[in-house]
Amino acid sequence: MKTRIGLLALALLSGAALSEDRVFHSRSPLSVVDTSYTFPSSANTQGIGAYFKTRMVFVNPSSSPMTVNALLSTPSGPVGPQAITLAAGQTKVYENFLSDVFGYTGGAAIRVAESTGNRFFIATGEVYADGPNGRYSTAIFGLSTDDRVASVSESGLSLSVGLRVDAANRANFGCANADGSSVSVQADFYTSAGGSATPATSLQLDLAANAWSQAPIPVTDEEINVRFRTFGVSGTIGVYCWGVNVNNQSADGLWVPAVYVLPSP
Repeated sequence: MKTRIGLLALALLSGAALSEDRVFHSRSPLSVVDTSYTFPSSANTQGIGAYFKTRMVFVNPSSSPMTVNALLSTPSGPVGPQAITLAAGQTKVYENFLSDVFGYTGGAAIRVAESTGNRFFIATGEVYADGPNGRYSTAIFGLSTDDRVASVSESGLSLSVGLRVDAANRANFGCANADGSSVSVQADFYTSAGGSATPATSLQLDLAANAWSQAPIPVTDEEINVRFRTFGVSGTIGVYCWGVNVNNQSADGLWVPAVYVLPSP
């Protein structure tokens, strides 16, 4: 995952700064920023006990203006695109991105891409809810095509781990199809009782072109892991899946994207 690689690179660079060798011999910009991102889960909707909105921030780090095209994947298909113009060095903030840019209410995935396809920009997001005790927010990561869900023909795994469903917490899972063709996704749910060998249950999501779907985790446990696999026709951008933990009392959440795990040697 490029987001994760970027965080790891920052940690390594911080460690390097403590050594005598302070010269950075090489740095890959693709490890930190990209020309496009998919944010698989966002919201502008009433949830259980809170109203959820999505805050998005876009930064143009270059010395010339650029245009970022944004498209939503929703339960009923694509919404948009809409153009976001960024002046040289500009930071642009949307406190309710789905409403401000698209006039949209509901859950959706956000796909953003620089118009020429070869210029880097930075995008960050959070889903938040304002309540009597202040704001609770869940960071959402912009994923790259490296993070797309593995197909049934691949030996690698796409996993969302560490989910929990109990008396105090609920969890959802979902997938966003960023392509212009339909695709199906199988979600296998593993619990502590069955370990990693046998899923407790499985569900299938059938996603139309640029469609989005979310549903409750169908099992109860403190240690739920989900394996996602695509089958059928899939395009070049891919499908992006996730799990999310939500505390029933506070509405505080933890978003856990499905990450691609390389095959074991």
